[in-house]
Amino acid sequence: MLTLVLLVSCTGHLLIAFGVPHSLYAASVIMGFCFGAQWPLIFAIISELFGLKYYSTLYTLGGGASPLGAYILNVRITGHLYDKEAMKQMAANGLIRKEGEDLSCVGVECYKLAFLIITATTLVGFFVSSILVIRTRKFYKGIYTRSSESKILQQVEKLE
Repeated sequence: MLTLVLLVSCTGHLLIAFGVPHSLYAASVIMGFCFGAQWPLIFAIISELFGLKYYSTLYTLGGGASPLGAYILNVRITGHLYDKEAMKQMAANGLIRKEGEDLSCVGVECYKLAFLIITATTLVGFFVSSILVIRTRKFYKGIYTRSSESKILQQVEKLE
């Protein structure tokens, strides 16, 4: 499920990156849904992969990954690229930035590269999640088969 959520979130990022007309609300809904769906899935996956013995520690580390990723992607990458594009727009208009003056950027180009980088990062997560799905498929299929067989046996015992 996380794999699907990551793939769908790429759609939202690309809608914003390329400035598809009238897609801002749809992209916001897609990205909001995906962000909201990722959290319960991530913590369920942590318990599935590593068990419950150190769950509180892993929960904290999993929760700490979001602010770290947000800082790197939002402040360091997106902020830097926005400032660079704003300076480029000022230079194209023949303006010079004074010390302490705010930068203002207009248009899709302000965030395009940043959203493409975020999309690429999300795609990496999608591929890692896909590998995890492929590697654990046999294990979960065995659990499902045993669970189904035990339910059938219980129903047969009730009938007898």
